[in-house]
Amino acid sequence: MGEKKHSKNKKDKTPENTTQKETKEQDKKESKKLTTVILIIISIILIAQIAFGAYLVYKYISRKFQDAVIEIGTEEILPSNFLRDEMFEEGSTFVTDISQIDLNKVGEHEIEIAYNGETEKVKLILVDTTKPEVKFRDITKDLDYVINPDDFIEEKNDLSEMTVEVPNPPEITKFDTYMVNVVVKDAQNNITEKECKLNIEWLKTDVVVELGNKLTKEELLVNPERDKEILDQAEIDEINEKGIGEYTIKKNRDGNEYTANIKIQDTTAPTLELNDVSIYNDEKNIGKEKFIKSAKDASGDVTTTMLTKIDYGKIGNQTITIKAEDKYGNVVEKTANLTIKKDTEGPKISGLGAMTVKKNATINYEKGVKATDAKDGKVSFSVDSSKVNTGAAGTYYAIYTATDKSGNKTTSKRKITVNHDQADINALVKKIASGLGSNVEELRDYCRNKIKYSHSYGDNDPIWFGFNNWNGNCYVHAMCFQALLRERGYETKLIWVTNKTHYWNLVKINGVWRHMDSTPDSTHRKISIMTDEQRLSTLKGRDWDHSAWPACN
Repeated sequence: MGEKKHSKNKKDKTPENTTQKETKEQDKKESKKLTTVILIIISIILIAQIAFGAYLVYKYISRKFQDAVIEIGTEEILPSNFLRDEMFEEGSTFVTDISQIDLNKVGEHEIEIAYNGETEKVKLILVDTTKPEVKFRDITKDLDYVINPDDFIEEKNDLSEMTVEVPNPPEITKFDTYMVNVVVKDAQNNITEKECKLNIEWLKTDVVVELGNKLTKEELLVNPERDKEILDQAEIDEINEKGIGEYTIKKNRDGNEYTANIKIQDTTAPTLELNDVSIYNDEKNIGKEKFIKSAKDASGDVTTTMLTKIDYGKIGNQTITIKAEDKYGNVVEKTANLTIKKDTEGPKISGLGAMTVKKNATINYEKGVKATDAKDGKVSFSVDSSKVNTGAAGTYYAIYTATDKSGNKTTSKRKITVNHDQADINALVKKIASGLGSNVEELRDYCRNKIKYSHSYGDNDPIWFGFNNWNGNCYVHAMCFQALLRERGYETKLIWVTNKTHYWNLVKINGVWRHMDSTPDSTHRKISIMTDEQRLSTLKGRDWDHSAWPACN
């Protein structure tokens, strides 16, 4: 036994066994190193993933805005529509000009929003999930009717284009009621649908007539042109005479009996027209009648009520509400304006047109004049004519005064012109001439320089006009000059060219006739006192009738 054991130990220590053992140890070490490296790499990857995930979470958490899905047609888009948290609302503003985006159109838009100097980009997603708004209706047609989907639509509304369809139209074979499924679809396939009644009739089944209107064959028949002879007008007239109520008309056609149910109703409120009213603060207890212009109803009976209690102590405007109700309970209310005011306005005096009278005339100052007050009506007036002197030509003013019951006074002036006579003209010429010398040229120059040129002939009173208004044409100048000449004792004649487009004077100076022109024109200043030859040289081809006036040689 000992030998065998010894032999075995010996065998283990052989070089071959030793090498194998070392190799195994080396493999274990290499495997351990590899495992360590793999674990390190896995750890690095995990740490990187965790870090990246943390970064993404941080980025997600740190974002203040997010994409927003908004229904088209929204009137206003705000930064708050994109917030992750309301805490960021204050200080959030659009960088993108939202007004340039069509909010009525489906689509996606990139939006930039700023918060305290930092900006983010998000998406504005405009969607259409709203069904079209549709008001459907039942219709009544004749037997030859071909279905038109739009006939069943009274009103439809959507932000996009719509189509109207009848997917399964019924086959129309007889007078009957058919159910028609009508589908309204918008551009985003949002659908609104309803089953509508299609009444195929010749005699309408249900007819409603408002009181005040007449039931007619046209109201009862689908095709009046074809079928009007079937109905009895006397039966229709009888129903119209009965008024409010429910009636029937039965008719046979092609072996079948058809019934029209007729309802005459009154659902219309009376017509009410009101007046605005203005009163003074001392007026009380005005009734509704003052406000009502008219109140009418087809039923013939209208009851009116004033719903507002008037505050008579309130100066200014008040709104007054009047109600009108017919015997079937139909009501209308309307408002009028009531103005309560103080009487602070004086009477109005009319008929104060300017008067022109002759000297020493007796004036009826009250003729054609009246004073009327808005509150008191016609009131008396007084006239102060103490400043009017009919004995002397001139312009004067009479003073008219009227006072109402509230003490409001009105004072108005009336212009009174006292015409001059020849004595006044003579006195005026004498007065002017008294301040001048007797030299003919001085007299002429006074008229030429003092009276300005105009196109007026002096209202057929050239001397008075010229010396009062200090303007006029050549005729006025010539007449005024002539008046001064005669006042100073000169013999003078008025002269004119043959077509009467210019006037001047002939003056006898030291026994000799000479032409003198007082018109303020450079042409007539060339020669002061002229012979006929000199006068002709200034008239630019015009001439006078030499046989009518003395020669100036």
